[in-house]
Amino acid sequence: MQVQGNLRPHAHRQDSFHQANAQRPLQSTVSAVHLSKRVSIGADSEDADGMVNAFAEEGKAEKAQKTAALSKSETEKQEFVTPSREYSIQLDNHLNVQYSGRFTIGEQELPVIYDTGSFEVLVLSTKCNTCVKTLSMYDYKKSRSFRDSPTHVVAEHEFVSGDVVTAEGFETLRLGKRDSPVSTSDMTFWMVQSHELKFWKTGHAIFSGIVGLSHVKKIPDGFSGDSSQDRSLLEEMHLDAFALCYQRGGIASPGWLQFGPSISAMAHDKGFQSVDVSGDSHWATKLSQFKVDLDGIDTTSLCKPSCGALIDSGTSLLTFPRSASHITDALKQKVKRDCSNLDELPTLYFELDGAEVVLPPRAYIFKVTGTDGLPYCRGAFMKVDKESQFGEVFILGMPFLRYYFTVFDRQNKQVHIARSTEDCKVAPHMSLLATNATASGRSGRHGFASADFLEATPADLDDVVSPPWLNAAGEFIRL
Repeated sequence: MQVQGNLRPHAHRQDSFHQANAQRPLQSTVSAVHLSKRVSIGADSEDADGMVNAFAEEGKAEKAQKTAALSKSETEKQEFVTPSREYSIQLDNHLNVQYSGRFTIGEQELPVIYDTGSFEVLVLSTKCNTCVKTLSMYDYKKSRSFRDSPTHVVAEHEFVSGDVVTAEGFETLRLGKRDSPVSTSDMTFWMVQSHELKFWKTGHAIFSGIVGLSHVKKIPDGFSGDSSQDRSLLEEMHLDAFALCYQRGGIASPGWLQFGPSISAMAHDKGFQSVDVSGDSHWATKLSQFKVDLDGIDTTSLCKPSCGALIDSGTSLLTFPRSASHITDALKQKVKRDCSNLDELPTLYFELDGAEVVLPPRAYIFKVTGTDGLPYCRGAFMKVDKESQFGEVFILGMPFLRYYFTVFDRQNKQVHIARSTEDCKVAPHMSLLATNATASGRSGRHGFASADFLEATPADLDDVVSPPWLNAAGEFIRL
């Protein structure tokens, strides 16, 4: 495809993990969040396809008839709606660093990354002539509900491993499979036309798209170019709340995305603590304290008066500000390669807007395969050089979601958290700190299982994912 017009480069996801950890070269192969800018250009040869236009016109006519025949639905009258029934989406686990679940576009199901740090919907499509055909792709020619962009908008998305060019379209979108109770029609999404991404070129990826689950009503400026007319996916769906939890255990233990009446009511259940979402664009809150028991190392100077903490399902590891490098370096140095001293390692303590979060060694110690083919244990963290309106930035990624059943409440702009069991059930009622210890480290097990102090998390750190702005230009990020 010959693209005309001026496509500008934009901020992209970078893998800071290999820069901060010299033990083993790492290569980022996926970017689950991106910044994009749209540019109007001429239609490509397929935009004038008669069959597609016919489908679009038929779909619009059918929609108009239904609108005339029916009064406004409750969904249209209400800003937030609880789904009529319980629904769960299984998230397949890729090496404990990526999770993907089913997503329906029109009548076509694709595996996608559900990402609380993203804002848009981007999928592989048959418009891409160079894409590996073994991956699932959306075929707009087979959809009766597809509508083409009237101005033939094309966007360029810049990732660390290459550019992606997409075409704007409008479709009926569903969270989950075709039987999902949560959907919206004639919604903006982006179809990949060409890309230079290694994980899609090799065909090794287990996902064919990225679906943003932000709390915002409109996509923020800088994340979608001219966002004045773009409402977010969950805003269009009027979804009031959803929950995420990743199971612990093996390298293939699944995660779960859930919504329904019980999820919406969980804020009042015993065992949950509620955290106000202070971020304008992200699921972010204030972090007032971080502690860890490390002999001779001061951790009390961090987050004075506060830091910013993001809860991001699209980030593979715990991410710390560079000012905490002495802490993460000390933790990594304490780990024996043969994994024999995990029970001597400290727990991590975070205070999120008054809620107490504790993570055991298993959350940050990973068992990986070395260049010699032998497994070994190591500490794994990312680093970020950003200030936010709340102070320095932490990211609570997938390790956090393996230990805390988390309800993302759009209606009340809160996050409700509770300790989870290994199979993603809400743990029996307890204080998130299960002992009278200070939660500074080895002083208590805090109700965790023995495996959380004896086993490392198996993973392939070559496939870690991280936010696009991690190493982007500028020292400030508005959360």
